[in-house]
Parts: sequence; C-alpha cells; structure tokens
Amino acid sequence: MPSFRAMTEADLPEVSKLGIESKATWGYPPGQMAVFREELTFDSNNLHSLTVAEVAMECDRLVGYYTLRRHADGSLELDHMFVAADRLRRGIGATMLQRAILKARELGATSLMLIADPSASGFYERFGAIKTGDHQSSIPDRTIPIYEIELGADD
Repeated sequence: MPSFRAMTEADLPEVSKLGIESKATWGYPPGQMAVFREELTFDSNNLHSLTVAEVAMECDRLVGYYTLRRHADGSLELDHMFVAADRLRRGIGATMLQRAILKARELGATSLMLIADPSASGFYERFGAIKTGDHQSSIPDRTIPIYEIELGADD
C-alpha cells in the first residue's frame, strides 16, 4: 500500500499529468478531455488554496493524489482524487479515500462532500457516499453527482 506525503510545488507537473491520464481512462472524447486537461493542470495558486494536498507514493513513484478544500461556509470537500492509470483497481484509491476521511475527521469535519465523475459513482457509494444532488459540469448539458460521506467516529 502507498505511503503519503504533502504535495509540493515540484510535484505539480507530475500530479497534473497523472490526473489527466487517469481521467482519460473513462474514454472521454477529445473535446471534453481538452476541458478536463485545463481543469486538472495544477499550479502553485491551486496548491496553496487547498486545505490538504497529499500524494500517494509507492517505491519513490507518485501513484496518486487527493486534495481537500475547506469552503467559506466551513464545509470540507474532497476536491480531487486520482490514481495513476496503470495502478487502477489495486486498492490505492480505497487507501487514499480512507486517508482523506481520516484527515477530514482530524480537521473537525462531520461530513465530506465530493463532486464525482459519474464513472466513479459506484466507487464512492461503496464507501457510504450518499448522492445529495447534481452539479452543472464545465461540459455543456452535462451534470455530475454531488455526494456526501458522513464521518462518524469510525468507518
């Protein structure tokens, strides 16, 4: 299983590439991938606006990342979570989500909100995420589900 460390500015090119390649595994057409490429390209401003940003490492290789963002109303959101395309379905995502939940609890959150790629809905639902609504995607005429994970004492 991966180890975790704080994301650094030096990681940003690799994090951006990993997120884009991971998103592409869902088979989006080139026009949509162009939009996602822009959204998933991290810079130092993105990094410094996050509450938590960690990378998952295996044998000195970055294999995933997740980020948490606190909103003005105090709510906490799982803002990004991606696993390297060649490391999917090996438990890294589950480990990262469990880590994100732990961090959210440490920050005093009682729930964790996330806006999920529709293709990842089943993954989040396996961890108790409940659909609470829909969010207008950056892609016209496309909505994506909003989920909430209640953070009890233990999961």
